[in-house]
Amino acid sequence: MALKTNPAALHDTYLRWEREKRSPYFPVIESNHENSVSTNMHDSLLMFGSCDYLGLSQEPALKAAAVDAIHRFGTNTYAAQLTCGHTRLHRDIETRLQSLTGMPAAIMFPSGMTASIAAISTLANEDDVVISDRLSHVCLFMGSQLSGARLRTFPHNSMRRLEAILRESSDRRRRVIMVDGLYSADGDYAPLDEIVALAERYDAKVVVDEAHSFGVVGPNGLGAADIFGVLDRIDMVVGTMSKGMGSIGGFILTSEEHERELRYMAPTYTSSRGSAPAVAGATLASLQALETQGEQLRERLAENTAFVTRRLREAGFNLLNTRSHIVPVVIGDEDRTVDVVNWLMDNGIMVSTFTYPHVPVGSGRLRIGVSSRHTTDECQFLVDNLVRAKQKFSF
Repeated sequence: MALKTNPAALHDTYLRWEREKRSPYFPVIESNHENSVSTNMHDSLLMFGSCDYLGLSQEPALKAAAVDAIHRFGTNTYAAQLTCGHTRLHRDIETRLQSLTGMPAAIMFPSGMTASIAAISTLANEDDVVISDRLSHVCLFMGSQLSGARLRTFPHNSMRRLEAILRESSDRRRRVIMVDGLYSADGDYAPLDEIVALAERYDAKVVVDEAHSFGVVGPNGLGAADIFGVLDRIDMVVGTMSKGMGSIGGFILTSEEHERELRYMAPTYTSSRGSAPAVAGATLASLQALETQGEQLRERLAENTAFVTRRLREAGFNLLNTRSHIVPVVIGDEDRTVDVVNWLMDNGIMVSTFTYPHVPVGSGRLRIGVSSRHTTDECQFLVDNLVRAKQKFSF
């Protein structure tokens, strides 16, 4: 039975899954060991639902850095960063991000979501137009709404439609294009070389959310913009520490002018405390790990991803057009998707469950999060069980 698109029906569906004890959402993690977790419902699940793509959250150096930061600075910062500042760790993270990427300036936020909201809401106002891919992350749309700018969208990766909107918006003070570098539900990339070329032709700004790509892809591990060789031609790069970097927090890479504007004017920065010292300590250690181990970790991730996607495609799975470590397994019907997820957990595997409104109605899917820490045997165990699930549930 497909979900209806009105909020009341959506809520009723999620409640029905809870009443039927079928809901895969909000599992309680009791403990973890290497690539497995224990939950309130299952003793041991092989984790294939995580966004910890390089496995850095389990790196001993990050754990030790977090503990050391607590000893140095306590468990919290004093007040809003505007008035009481942040620690030396926070400033060192910004300095290292700037030097690592070659961007003029970097500013750290408490989360990737607050960074994305700040980017758009600070860059645009009611005299502007924000032009977004329809599959961009919800936080970019939230920032657009706060900005007061007119919002226009184009079909996913349609450069023809993007150019038409740019041409039609010449009367606006500023045109801001916002896209994800790597799309979190489909696993494909924005054609950033084409987007940047159009932006330069029509005098537009470009904001790219690299949440799922920074640290993980590109010749230097700097995300989708690194793959397309356009990092120095993008106005704002938004990133997060909560995925490839194994920590928590967000950041924006931009010009010095925009950085000062964000630091004084973005409410999600000025009215929020900085990340806890433990988080900052782990983040700084993760940046160090990316410099020393990043290439090796990315190579291993690419090998695991190729192994899983090749075997799943050979078995007839619909993986959309993924070209990355995000592997969507499309099932379609939402109830069937939930049944498959529960069956996988009963057989020792945890994956992420994507149903409406996170993906369109009728396109329910599993999102497989491949990690560089997975062994070949673990990847094969995943494939074998997905093949069994496909046969059992006929998708």
